[in-house]
Amino acid sequence: MEEKIVRLTNTVYKILEYFPESDPLKKRIKDKALSIMSAFGEKNNQSIVEDIDILLGFLQIGRSQKWISPSNFLIIVNEYEKIKKDIKNFPLKNCYSENTQIKSKSILIDEKTQKRDQFSSLNSRQKKIIEFINKKEKAQVSDLQAILNNVTKRTIRRDLDELLKKGEILRFGEFSRIFYQINKDRTGRTNI
Repeated sequence: MEEKIVRLTNTVYKILEYFPESDPLKKRIKDKALSIMSAFGEKNNQSIVEDIDILLGFLQIGRSQKWISPSNFLIIVNEYEKIKKDIKNFPLKNCYSENTQIKSKSILIDEKTQKRDQFSSLNSRQKKIIEFINKKEKAQVSDLQAILNNVTKRTIRRDLDELLKKGEILRFGEFSRIFYQINKDRTGRTNI
């Protein structure tokens, strides 16, 4: 779970690039995200849940200012909600039995297999899109149109929307400044 928190904190930092530099909310979000990340193993679980709620409130303000796209906001909220749920289900970190750890590992392996199967269900255009974004780190629709010959922007956008729904990619920005990146939280995906 700690690795998941680190990746989620990195995602929050990437989204903060779209906040005005001088806005105090940006610093508060960074501080709270770091507080949550460093709290594992140190604080009690209730204070972590409270910190997550505060962070989500700050992010809601950023969303209302249109500094965070609705889709990115939902992804972050969902991931933090999953963490809160995990914390509530396993209140004491050090109380795992060996049996529980084995079960957790088998569940993780099943999730990885499921994610790999989901990746294999992508069509050839979507695989090309993922390959391109993986190489370039981020891309716009116009970049993808250059590599996908005879494919309209509308078709590319549909493929991108489907990849967003599957959680393969993330969308950043708004209007003509929309970029797509690989979702690094997708641990089950094999490199292409």
